[in-house]
Amino acid sequence: MERIGVGFSGGMSPQDIVECVKVAEDLGYESAWVAEGHGGDQFSVLTACATATERIKLGTSITSVFVRTPPTIAMAAASVDYFSNGRFILGVGSSHKVQVEPEHGLEFIRPVQRLRECVDIIRAILKDSDVNYHGDIYDIDRFDLWFQPLRKEIPVFVAAVFPKMLEVCGEMAEGAILTWCTLDHAAEAAVAVGLGARNAGRDPADVEVASLLPCAVSNDRKAARDLMRMPIASYAGRFPRYRKLMIDAGFPEEIED
Repeated sequence: MERIGVGFSGGMSPQDIVECVKVAEDLGYESAWVAEGHGGDQFSVLTACATATERIKLGTSITSVFVRTPPTIAMAAASVDYFSNGRFILGVGSSHKVQVEPEHGLEFIRPVQRLRECVDIIRAILKDSDVNYHGDIYDIDRFDLWFQPLRKEIPVFVAAVFPKMLEVCGEMAEGAILTWCTLDHAAEAAVAVGLGARNAGRDPADVEVASLLPCAVSNDRKAARDLMRMPIASYAGRFPRYRKLMIDAGFPEEIED
């Protein structure tokens, strides 16, 4: 089933995002997603969105498992879910080495394992008290959430580009988040997600595949194309994963330029 949501980046002020989410709800969009980067804190912005809306689902796209600990993500997710009356979707991902290391001063190591453990811990905290977890990345002793979450099972979507992480989505998440992808890549991603689901004994139909499609809206085609030049150049220049996606999509010369 196809459903349409809308996403917002850190280039907008927190109040502008709230106002746009209110409009999106009035227009019938199913969901609104707030990115993490250099803008306002996404959980704070989503809490404001939650108190200003009634129906639209609200999600993070995405929260980095490197820059927040699993307990802080669990507390934030439970809080937004509470204020939204159960409309929250937690989108998580590993982010990128070029963001995690120079911008946050952290080592970008074992992203797949870190994401697996982080999701496991978040789910345990939402369901149980006195959580103990001893993995390859995290050692947590007796963490207890001091209020009752509205929902003990908040949907988790995982951002992924290549097969290994896409299979993780199928194994343990309610959904996969794609971005900057073509229809062909989306189809290939769905196959990888399905493989991960079947390997984990799950029905692939239970795992949603969502795609973020960056776009510019204008009555002037040239103006819209000009608006997209900077984000395309930024992603192609900074992030090897997305650069490869764009080249594989048939734009090697444009990317080199």
